[in-house]
Amino acid sequence: MAKLFRPGNPKDILAARWEIEFEDVFHFKHLYRLAHEFLEENEWEDPEGGDKWEYFYFERIIPVSNLREHRIWWRVQYIPHESQYIRYLMKIDFRTLMMKSHEVVVDNQKYKTWKGDLILNCECWLQLDYQNKWSEHWLLKHLEKFFWERIYKKYWEAHKLEAYNKAYEFNNELKRFLKMKTPLRERKGFRGEKGIPS
Repeated sequence: MAKLFRPGNPKDILAARWEIEFEDVFHFKHLYRLAHEFLEENEWEDPEGGDKWEYFYFERIIPVSNLREHRIWWRVQYIPHESQYIRYLMKIDFRTLMMKSHEVVVDNQKYKTWKGDLILNCECWLQLDYQNKWSEHWLLKHLEKFFWERIYKKYWEAHKLEAYNKAYEFNNELKRFLKMKTPLRERKGFRGEKGIPS
């Protein structure tokens, strides 16, 4: 993780931070798949160049009660216009608690799903000089602060807004799936809601 986030670096700028808390019936596997597909369709990718976004996966089954808990960490990046200087980096943490098997009946047909608590945290960062080319160059490192504070400022502020919008598009897609309220009137998603047929 040290390669991705540079604590205290002024060139790592927080663009958006949100949390979704949900407690009800939903299909966790379908939510997981929807989140992955949405990010993939919107050109988010593995920051380390592979095809794995999942940096941590933990599942615990509590004996006797058969309840499940999950901890999942995803790290994804989006590089606008194949930029060598700027990228958006998203940190997504899934956490489920007290998940238990549940059945719903729709049109006289039973469907297996889950009931429990979901907490989803997301941070979206704008990173300038994410490859550290300027900070490691013998001449550019002396000009860099002036460059990004004066010359490049309007440009990276526009990217900060774009990163914010992308993070909240993801938020709205997840809320639409979970049938949660969003600030704007949303169009009906084509993926369905809660992973349960309607």
